[in-house]
Amino acid sequence: MKSIWRSWGLGIAGAIVGASALATSVQAQTELKLRLEWTPILIHSWYFLAEDRGWYKEQGIKVEIESGRGSVNTTQVVASGSHDIGQASHSAMSVGRAKEGLKVKAIGSLIRKNEMGILVPEGSGLKSPKDLVDKKIKIVTSPGGFDIPFLEPWFRLAGTNYKDATFVSVDTTIKGATYVNKGGDAVSTSPAFFRAIFAAQGRPSDIFWMADLGVDVPGTGIIASEKAIAEKPEAIRGFLRATTRAMDHILGKKNYEDAFNAVQKLRPESKPNKDVMMAQFKDHEFLWVTDETKGKPWGYMGVKDWERAIKIMADINVIPAGLNPTEFYTNDLLPKVTN
Repeated sequence: MKSIWRSWGLGIAGAIVGASALATSVQAQTELKLRLEWTPILIHSWYFLAEDRGWYKEQGIKVEIESGRGSVNTTQVVASGSHDIGQASHSAMSVGRAKEGLKVKAIGSLIRKNEMGILVPEGSGLKSPKDLVDKKIKIVTSPGGFDIPFLEPWFRLAGTNYKDATFVSVDTTIKGATYVNKGGDAVSTSPAFFRAIFAAQGRPSDIFWMADLGVDVPGTGIIASEKAIAEKPEAIRGFLRATTRAMDHILGKKNYEDAFNAVQKLRPESKPNKDVMMAQFKDHEFLWVTDETKGKPWGYMGVKDWERAIKIMADINVIPAGLNPTEFYTNDLLPKVTN
């Protein structure tokens, strides 16, 4: 009888210890709020894959993912302290930090090359911003877009005046539809993402890139408020470990279908199109890595890349001259996962 009671007692004690450990584990999860720059798309797929596979949970964090309304807006939201981290154009973030004093930093790079450009109807013969001004083409834009701070210098480098252009400014939610439905014959956007979408909707397009005229600045990446970096460094490190693990799975091993499946499963309301997403990944492949970041960990930001970018942005008067590039980014929170 004693052995029965002893076994029962040990079982109860084990259950209590197990429950206590589970409760401790749940309580130990640090919450992070992530603000995207858009509704869920392929360049957000790593977050959903990491969530679906439990990689964030393994790091002791719970990530709340929220859609956004453009990179400029996301940078402002993260800087306000309402969100710990965000995904936004590092170029737009740099402008916000330099000109508005926003307390944010880049903590990991996703698209390391400048993905900004303009799409025009295929075969239109339009080749540059100057053509758009000279021919009075309506250019669809959105307030708060990541491209907005760079349009004026880009047009200036093309030999024309931004103020003479014809812009159609619409909400981000109808920007693509406005172009597809011919509310404009050009759209300032991320061509590698939108070209496949617009082609599927009946408007195949040609591209011209900002980088072709020397606007070679950082693309999209992960940002964090200085407050979150100071108060939640280990949680952010865990977030980056899980996220870059997912990036390596998707980009390094080209498991694009896993990316699609994760977005479809966790964000079915976004209604991802598999064929379109596969084409988008292909269009993005040349944007993931720069010469300086070859062989470096996913997320790693090249020192020379940033030095060149800050100089370019200062030279075209997007930010003040004389700023230290290291004020804008840090690689210190990244793990060691190779490309």
